[in-house]
Amino acid sequence: MKYLFVGLIFCFLLLLGNPQPALASIHKYPESATQVMYRSQQSLRDDRDRAWQLILFKRLNNGQLDSLHLRLVGFPGTTEVARTQPLKITARSREAWTATNLVEPLELPANVGEYDLLKIMTQLDADFPLQLELSLQQGQLAKLLVPPFVVREWRSLMDKVDIQL
Repeated sequence: MKYLFVGLIFCFLLLLGNPQPALASIHKYPESATQVMYRSQQSLRDDRDRAWQLILFKRLNNGQLDSLHLRLVGFPGTTEVARTQPLKITARSREAWTATNLVEPLELPANVGEYDLLKIMTQLDADFPLQLELSLQQGQLAKLLVPPFVVREWRSLMDKVDIQL
């Protein structure tokens, strides 16, 4: 009995010392014979408790990185993105970036903004939280805090490579 107890404690300590990696919610979508998309989707609330979907997706074409976009989707009827305004991103280190909205006015609903994050993501070297400031119509702002586990997933998505096209 004594050895069983010691064995259980040993196993418990091993698990604490070697935590299993969390399962990321990165999904792969083949779009054609030569193109594949990887996507991370998270739900967050802004500073006014409005729900947002944050969808980071990258496309590989013939195994080469084609694009990396962040799509922000607010609840229809409650948010309208000011598409002429950039997305502002601030890191804990006070580094700041802006990303231009890529959506044309009639392409997607008014509650959707899409931004090129390739340059920004290549500059992130740690899983620090990010603050996003999204301009809305009527001069409002939506501030979203992106927690470290989401940044970690986004950085992991950057590392995904598809060699079996």
